[in-house]
Amino acid sequence: MKYTRLEILSNAIDIAVKDSCNKAVTVSFSGGIDSTLVAFLAKKYSDVELIAVGTPKSHDLEAAKTAAEMIEMDLTIIEIEPKEMVIEGFNMQKKINLKAIEVEFMLPFWIVAKNSNNPILMCGQGADELFGGYARFRKEGIVNDLSKEVDDLNKRLKNREKKIAEIFDLELSCPYLSENVVEAANSFSEEERIGDVGKVPLRQAAQKLGLPKEITDRKKKAAQYGSGSQKAIRDIIKHKIELEIVFDSNIIAKSVAKSTEPENIGWVETNVVDNKIKAIIKAENLGSLREATEDFMACISVAEKVTKQ
Repeated sequence: MKYTRLEILSNAIDIAVKDSCNKAVTVSFSGGIDSTLVAFLAKKYSDVELIAVGTPKSHDLEAAKTAAEMIEMDLTIIEIEPKEMVIEGFNMQKKINLKAIEVEFMLPFWIVAKNSNNPILMCGQGADELFGGYARFRKEGIVNDLSKEVDDLNKRLKNREKKIAEIFDLELSCPYLSENVVEAANSFSEEERIGDVGKVPLRQAAQKLGLPKEITDRKKKAAQYGSGSQKAIRDIIKHKIELEIVFDSNIIAKSVAKSTEPENIGWVETNVVDNKIKAIIKAENLGSLREATEDFMACISVAEKVTKQ
């Protein structure tokens, strides 16, 4: 019997999810087609926990609620205030070296991993690259290469999603990046995948697998926008100042940085290089920036004196 391209793609996605369900699964859930499809399939094979993260009234939380109801699954909602979102961003940066835009994008995933109760962390990463989901793919005059997009993402995963999973002792699962799913997707041309709305073969496969049309037709919303993480960070942190403070030795610099860290979490990012503390102080306005800088320098002064005693 000869299977159609769509049947092969549908089966490949189902099997990729099944292969990751040898233990209980937590899905980083936004309510979009990518995460909802893997959650919907995973519940056939394992115990599944859905966690959605966002600021109050954010797009992802509302989308996640309605999607979870439609696929009849329980949902854990982590509603996080903007200031807390910023603090989590600082916590993540201490563990992982990320660009500012990556911090905004990866924050919801970080918070899901931190709160996961299951050993396998599943996500919808790779669907947008593989199936042409991003709006930038449809800009006039753009030359796209989806295979390169997927390859580049796979290279970033080890320093981003995989590392986050490892920090919290979890096993990362990205079904859309499995070899068979990539091969099945590549049987569709880039034009078919990118199209006018993006991810048409995936949307069709999701419907074939039983996902409600209301979900398969949902438009893409980037993680940093949908969760509210970008707005939270940029609304609070509008001004910053960078300082370089020299000490007598590397030992003193490390001791001072460690002793001042609890007082400065959320506003000051420090990094010790040789005998220097490099600090970035951030605040919502210039007045707050000045106060934060003065407080930081006072803490540094006291800590240095204590260290030298």
